[in-house]
Amino acid sequence: SRSERFGPPYDGDDDEEEEGERPNYPQQPQGRANSDYDRRDRPDTPYSFNDRNRYDGNRGFDPDQRNGPGRYPGDRSPNPYVSDVDNPLLYRDQGERNPNGYVSDVENPLLYRDRTPYTPNREDDRNRYNPNARPYNPNDPGFGGRNQDPAFRDPNYRDPNYRDPSYRDPNQRYPGTDPAYRDPGRFPGDPGYRDPYRNPEEERYRAENERRFRAETEKLRSFLAEIDRKSSLECSLNVAAQWNFETNINDATQVEALAAQQRYNDFQRLLWDQMRRIDQTKIFDDKLYRQVRLMSIIGPSALPPDQLDRYNRIVNDMLAIFNGASICAYEQPFECGLRLQPHLKDIMAKSRDWNELQYTWLEWRRKSGRNMRDLFEQLVDLTNHAGRVNNFTDGSAYWQFPYESRNFREEMEQVWREILPLYEMIHAYVRRKLREFYGPDKINKNAPLPDHILGDMYGQSWQNILDIVIPYPGRSFLEVTPEMQKQGYNPLVMFQIAEEFFVSMNMSAMPPDFWASSILTQPPDRPILCQPSSWDFCTGKDYRIKMCTQVTHKDFITVHHEMAHIQYFLNYRNNPKVFRDGANPGFHEAIGDAISLSVASPKHLQNLGLVQKSVDDTAHDINFLFSLAMEKVVFLPFALALEAWRYDVFSKRVRKEQYNCHWWLLREEYGGVKPPVLRSELDFDPGSKYHVAANIPYIKYFFSNVLQFQIYRSLCTASGQYDPRDPDKPLHKCDIYRQPAAGNILKKLMERGASQPWQQVLQEVIGEGRLDGSALREFFRPLEEWLRNENLRNNEYVGWIYDGDYCKHSIETANLQVYGGFYNVAAVQLQLTSWLLVSISCIIGALVHHQLSFG
Repeated sequence: SRSERFGPPYDGDDDEEEEGERPNYPQQPQGRANSDYDRRDRPDTPYSFNDRNRYDGNRGFDPDQRNGPGRYPGDRSPNPYVSDVDNPLLYRDQGERNPNGYVSDVENPLLYRDRTPYTPNREDDRNRYNPNARPYNPNDPGFGGRNQDPAFRDPNYRDPNYRDPSYRDPNQRYPGTDPAYRDPGRFPGDPGYRDPYRNPEEERYRAENERRFRAETEKLRSFLAEIDRKSSLECSLNVAAQWNFETNINDATQVEALAAQQRYNDFQRLLWDQMRRIDQTKIFDDKLYRQVRLMSIIGPSALPPDQLDRYNRIVNDMLAIFNGASICAYEQPFECGLRLQPHLKDIMAKSRDWNELQYTWLEWRRKSGRNMRDLFEQLVDLTNHAGRVNNFTDGSAYWQFPYESRNFREEMEQVWREILPLYEMIHAYVRRKLREFYGPDKINKNAPLPDHILGDMYGQSWQNILDIVIPYPGRSFLEVTPEMQKQGYNPLVMFQIAEEFFVSMNMSAMPPDFWASSILTQPPDRPILCQPSSWDFCTGKDYRIKMCTQVTHKDFITVHHEMAHIQYFLNYRNNPKVFRDGANPGFHEAIGDAISLSVASPKHLQNLGLVQKSVDDTAHDINFLFSLAMEKVVFLPFALALEAWRYDVFSKRVRKEQYNCHWWLLREEYGGVKPPVLRSELDFDPGSKYHVAANIPYIKYFFSNVLQFQIYRSLCTASGQYDPRDPDKPLHKCDIYRQPAAGNILKKLMERGASQPWQQVLQEVIGEGRLDGSALREFFRPLEEWLRNENLRNNEYVGWIYDGDYCKHSIETANLQVYGGFYNVAAVQLQLTSWLLVSISCIIGALVHHQLSFG
């Protein structure tokens, strides 16, 4: 009977198709059993049925089958498969029943979902083709003739009762035990094998997408190659115009430089407009995606023309205020016109008069920062708008983008916390020395340091007060200028020695055009900008240095620093134009400063013969490290505070009514520095710094000051010059001169340019994937131990305590003296008396004028 041959269709709970969406599938025929073995009871499956689960058209399944898992509740219930035997699709003659009641022609394509011809020679049953079949479970006996066959699970070819599934019996429709035939499509390795799970439509769709992806990728690659060629050309024209201006300052070269810069800005904006039209989500090549991403961010140049003009006008006005600010000399009201460079910097560095330093500090901020506050408030709005145009939330997010970190500010503050113990030791020691020099009435024992007595207009470098705070005053500094002059050094010799330094590390010599085109000394026939700088003309072969070199120890180190930039240019010159840059804005300076650390070491100067005797005693080491720390370490809190302040301003965490007071809050928090007098919101002290007036990011200097020690430690470790476990090989005595291993690391760092995130570059080259302050601490470890002992010996308080308000929101309290956190009452009374006298004089003058006018 048909119940012995056919089973009900399967309707599993795991089927993802919705009811009503599935086509009707008829039950499929099974081959007749040829042996008692094949007549055994079988579990209900989509393609097997037996007497125990016989189907009755009137009452459906038996109760024990109706309620079982995977069974139908009845033949009249909704069913994705055919349960009505009257379905005309089941009959060859569309309604006339044959003796079996079911279709005997199994080749009818209407019965198969995939519409593939049935091959009687194939052993595969319908479980191989039906995607709605119950999933295979190895713990179940299986379903279908093939899966429940013991020979399929545990074949034993010596037992005649076990059928070999690879062969068929000619008398059967399905595979049997005929040894004369083997299905050529039976196994995956066979030439006629067809994967039952293969979807030809999906494969064709995937292949078309793959071809389309390759074509679009090649098209984008060709487009970017053309863009790279044009970018290099435009860059070369602009750099040449800027070089001509800075090496020959006159009106004509200035006009040409401005025109070239404007042309290059227009090209950048056109390029940005093309890049923003590219759907970056469909670029799966990492290099191409990074090129498009970097070129689609151009900062303020993306502003609309009217807003860009306003932005440039505001920046130019702020720079005009900064560059034009001048003051009169202390207690000499008729000697005026003193500018920041060189007059005021010289006063702050050399004067030891408390009142003169305070006057100079106050007057410079009154003439510079205070006059640009209103302009800066407008600049903040435009910078934020520029960030939004470049798809950032505000200006701070745009400034942090080159560092490719979601928590960049938190990471920088974490680095500072790693270095803070060393800084606190330096701060406590310097405070004691200054207190002894100026008196305890001016400087408290545990208070922040007054900003104006640190030897610098901004308190960012304390090297100019070394004569007061040097640990061993009787020992001379490591100064080789006299020896250089004695040995006949000149600027050309200094550059040749620097070139030999890099060649000794297996790095490149300078190209011939470098020596022909560079300006190494100030020309006698024309004015130039003497600020040392390295130039890449974007041609892949033209590199130059501009420097008014003097035969001094300082310039000797600077020459090596600038040539390190040229080495960077040479190593990444084969990259596309957009990748010809540092891995982030701090990398260039970090590598140059790492070279400077080696060149300035006593060991290197001894190797050059500039130091004739050993200077390895403790006093010289401490003096050398302390002098370097007064430049490298004390700079960090200033740089971090300046950029943290601007991040807070751009993100609107600080209202414009709090700009100045928030600045001094951060200066005290990070660096333990306070203003010499009470400040107010009438002032704008951050504006007295050039980078604020020019709206130039500053965090790169913090980054490079820390990274240089990481790179230096890696170079010294690779060359065997530093071993943290060997006290005879400290980090500060390392010299990488004539160490090819160090040069190979430098080349790997340089040659990648900006083609990878800086974290990846560091991780792959030196094995450190983040900025780390531990290398700086290791470099200054002997100094830190010496300072700790010195502070303990003098019972000095390490750290600082906030000792009063340094800034008031009310304008009336501006410029009052602050000593130890308390207002100077005499100054308050003097200011009040002066205000009353001026007011009375004005009133009397007005009355007299009124009487004279009306007689």
